[in-house]
Amino acid sequence: MQSLACHACGICVLVAKYSPAHTSIQWTDSSDGACHELAAARAIDPAAYLLRCEALDRTVDAAVAEGRIPQTTRVEPDLRPLPSEETLLSEETPPSEETLPSEEHATATR
Repeated sequence: MQSLACHACGICVLVAKYSPAHTSIQWTDSSDGACHELAAARAIDPAAYLLRCEALDRTVDAAVAEGRIPQTTRVEPDLRPLPSEETLLSEETPPSEETLPSEEHATATR
């Protein structure tokens, strides 16, 4: 994510652009109070929540068009899958003679 200042109020947010339709914005604690659109909405209703700030949207679009915010590909981290419940149970309690499959059953399921 890259820092970007809004052209309307000057607040700095972190921005990542993944596609023309997918923009990720992280607001800082100090930026929330400085945004003119958010402040106007909260003056009417202190609990107001805006999905977006139009001025910031225009700033991001301009930065992308100028090449200051490159479009990137989002890559998920390479993680091992979570173990199944059976694996968790077998790690917690060692198998006993009663819980082990019989040789006949084990051969039939291979």
